[in-house]
Amino acid sequence: MKKITKVWIVTLTFVFLFYNQETGLNVALLALIAWLLLSLEPARKEQKNLFSLLSVCCFLSSFAFAWYGDAISFFALAFSLLVFGLKMQYPRINILLYPALWFINYTGFIFKFFSFKYWLPKKITGNDFFKRLLAMVLIPGSLLLIFTVLYASSSDIFYSFFEAIPFNFNFFQLLFLACLGFFLSFNLWFVFIPKGAIRINGLLGVNFNSAKQMNLKPTFSFLELNFERKSGEISLILLNVLLVFFIITYNYEQFFNVAKKVSLSDEIHQRVATLIFSIVMAIGVIMFYFKSTFNFDKKAELLKKLSYVWIILNTLLTVSAFLKNTEYILDFGLTYKRIGVYIFLFLSLAGLGTTYLKIHYQKTNAFLLTRMTRIFFFTFIITSWINFSWIVTKYNISFQKAGDAAYLRSLNFNKQLLFNTYKMDPSWQNYFESEKQEINKEKSKSLLSSRLYFSTLNLNNNTDATGK
Repeated sequence: MKKITKVWIVTLTFVFLFYNQETGLNVALLALIAWLLLSLEPARKEQKNLFSLLSVCCFLSSFAFAWYGDAISFFALAFSLLVFGLKMQYPRINILLYPALWFINYTGFIFKFFSFKYWLPKKITGNDFFKRLLAMVLIPGSLLLIFTVLYASSSDIFYSFFEAIPFNFNFFQLLFLACLGFFLSFNLWFVFIPKGAIRINGLLGVNFNSAKQMNLKPTFSFLELNFERKSGEISLILLNVLLVFFIITYNYEQFFNVAKKVSLSDEIHQRVATLIFSIVMAIGVIMFYFKSTFNFDKKAELLKKLSYVWIILNTLLTVSAFLKNTEYILDFGLTYKRIGVYIFLFLSLAGLGTTYLKIHYQKTNAFLLTRMTRIFFFTFIITSWINFSWIVTKYNISFQKAGDAAYLRSLNFNKQLLFNTYKMDPSWQNYFESEKQEINKEKSKSLLSSRLYFSTLNLNNNTDATGK
């Protein structure tokens, strides 16, 4: 199936699903159709596992948005579909270039569109029926429709000629949806890759070439290789000593110093932020020293060992922050921010582990950045599937005697669980009445505009709480 055919299929589907509808189940259905059409592209054998993983992400993200319909699941669905589309069509392009390519293609859409040689088929094969249909019906009809709407919007008299015709559809909405659907589908399948991006992509390999392995050069021409190596060793020795001292003081403040409950939360988040920034800087220092030469310098063994020590010390620092966050949850309950701390600490450990692999297997900095970008991407996609509102509520109800009711009420996807727990509590009745109105409003929407989560809610009987 040709790309332009897929573009028209998605465009027509977009118009059909969104005409006189709000965003809801229709977004998930459109994404599933686009995912299916993208899956028809032949996958390269060497990257088949990655293609399969991205395909699963698109598929499950579609269902996640159909269920939740919130901003997080929407962006997860959009990113998974865009990444899958680019990877299927241009598997050798590094993921680090994706944001720049999206910006170039979406902002430069008008230039791509009028470059007809770029996307229109040079010759239509087959019988003459499709040629006649395109030349004598589709093109003239599209032009007539566009200019009719244009003139009607500028002249009341001209528009009055069409008012008597019993049209049951909105021309302007149809035109807008058709243009938007074409814009989105066109940029999904027809991706322009500038020559500059191809050159940069060639520099983002994960392995050093043989020339760099043999040619050991210092970073700066005015500083010899031996001095640069000694500078790195002294720097890492001093930083490791400083980090040991920081770990001692950090843990003393966390586990032995008595802090006020009011400021405890802010202090923990501030310390975690400092920890993450410290790890990012630590990885940056290692990337500087092991960007090329010292990966293959036989005299740099001490530098490598000092780097491993620093990675281990940063790992211990991360573990201590993990333990303190766990202790804080046991004492004061679970929140979104405290879950976020776990996620960021996991990403920190992943960064340290990837840095170790980079040094041990003599990989490039592009290897480290590419791996970490993928980890960030998959972490965001996977976490968008999880109903953290239900998890937070369930934990606090089960283990916290004096839970924060106002905080639980502010969460989005825990209404059934709250109702099953507090339906007999008079202080919750006003809240449940207001939520019933919102739920009924959601249920009154048409199928394509609906969110499946709300169809499972019933605040009138003793149904069990459901979560994803």
